[in-house]
Amino acid sequence: MRNRSRAATTLAAPPDPTADEALQRARTAMTAETRHLMDATGRALTTINPTLHMREATRLSYAARAASDTHGTGTPRAVAATGLLLRHMPRVDWPTPTAPITRAEYGMQLIHQARS
Repeated sequence: MRNRSRAATTLAAPPDPTADEALQRARTAMTAETRHLMDATGRALTTINPTLHMREATRLSYAARAASDTHGTGTPRAVAATGLLLRHMPRVDWPTPTAPITRAEYGMQLIHQARS
């Protein structure tokens, strides 16, 4: 028994740091579904009250609504889709906005980002 435990500890290799980076990139890559949801969110923002100022709360609610319309309310897939969508949607209040942006302008940014 003693020899087996020593052999197991000597054969173990240190983790490859490039594998962690590749896994992180794969988790955060913009999928076709994310592009579709971002495009749909951008189109909704350009048509529904386009002259209002865009706020961070609006960004959060539109992302959650788009994901729940696709995957159902509160499902694990909807939560994952919301997180991935928010990761790719630029924040409105970060670091500090230089000038207020309208919902239509932000929607156009989302549409452009989804297509590029």
